[in-house]
Amino acid sequence: MSLVIKDGMVFLKDCFKEKDILIEDGIIADIGSNLRADESIKAKGMLVLPGLIDPHVHLREPGDSYKEDFFTGGRAAIAGGFTTVIDMPNNSVPTTTKERLDEKKKLAEKALCDILFHFGGTDDNFDEVRKADPPSLKLYLGKSTGELMLKDPASLQRHFENFPSDRPIILHACGESADPETNLKETYERTENAVNLAISMKRRIHLAHASTEREVLAVKKCKTCTVEVTPHHLLLSSKNSKHLGIYSTVYPPLRSEQKRLYLWKTLEMVDCMGSDHAPHTIEDKEEGAAGFPGLDTSLALMFNACGEGFLDKIWVVQRMSRNVAEIFNIPKKGKLEKGFTADVAIVDPKKEWKIEGPELYTKCKWSPFDGKIVKGKVKTVLKDGKVVYDDFSFV
Repeated sequence: MSLVIKDGMVFLKDCFKEKDILIEDGIIADIGSNLRADESIKAKGMLVLPGLIDPHVHLREPGDSYKEDFFTGGRAAIAGGFTTVIDMPNNSVPTTTKERLDEKKKLAEKALCDILFHFGGTDDNFDEVRKADPPSLKLYLGKSTGELMLKDPASLQRHFENFPSDRPIILHACGESADPETNLKETYERTENAVNLAISMKRRIHLAHASTEREVLAVKKCKTCTVEVTPHHLLLSSKNSKHLGIYSTVYPPLRSEQKRLYLWKTLEMVDCMGSDHAPHTIEDKEEGAAGFPGLDTSLALMFNACGEGFLDKIWVVQRMSRNVAEIFNIPKKGKLEKGFTADVAIVDPKKEWKIEGPELYTKCKWSPFDGKIVKGKVKTVLKDGKVVYDDFSFV
């Protein structure tokens, strides 16, 4: 059975054009005008985007599925316009062996979106990295959830040497100190040392969740290195911490308002966006757990910033779809082109709504942006050519 999306403003070759999209057998068969099919979706006045790809999520399964699991996290992703996400390895049961990676893949079969996996590198799992043969490797140069931090300085170089050079190594280079200035110093030192090593070894690396201008500038010294930012580091700063209270804790921490504004100045150098979706229960937050949920809200927050004149929608879509697919070698995704997978997000750019935790699909049911009114909402999502979300709710 064929399906056509009619008269939408389609994100095509880095601009929006009013076109039809013909879908057959889960694949984009044609893009043009006056296309016909067995069924149709009217998209007049809507923005038609490639299914978004989030390179940085923590779906908590296995080990902490009371916070999130692949089913609930997948629903949050779809509702936010993401048809593919890449899950991080730092669960309480870390993804550091081939057996655990296989277990995760099995558990993720219940998700509505596609879930890929970063593999965790440790001081002594080089053989497991080789056996698992993952498409990407995550290395922790600072402490995070779990026990994945590299303690031996030689391990970084050894992973750089052993992991295939055409695949990205993702770095978590955050400082650990509670003191803001010391934390920044630690972050800068770890980032710059890793980038210098990557330059000397001609190694492709990707810096996760850059929170300052200096990190972005350090990474872009290396032509083969890429960098991501999060919506919360662009939109929140330490001045919001008092209002957020227990909900303000996150890795990397919210920086000063000045640092936040300087981060905006580097956006043309930023390669992609990641939500760093890291849900915790309210009880966990009361005990100091670090992390924000973000899958439900990332696109809406960034499109809202576009509406306020801070950004261009083309920049946002590029860095939430095509660029992610290219950085992480994901074939046939991230673009609306003939022959690509028919993963599509249709957005109503005029739909105004309030972010309210209990209404979100993430299991944790809160957001640091609770109460914020945003403009722009995902109306319909197609996964492999099938409508899974329509009229702002699940089919």
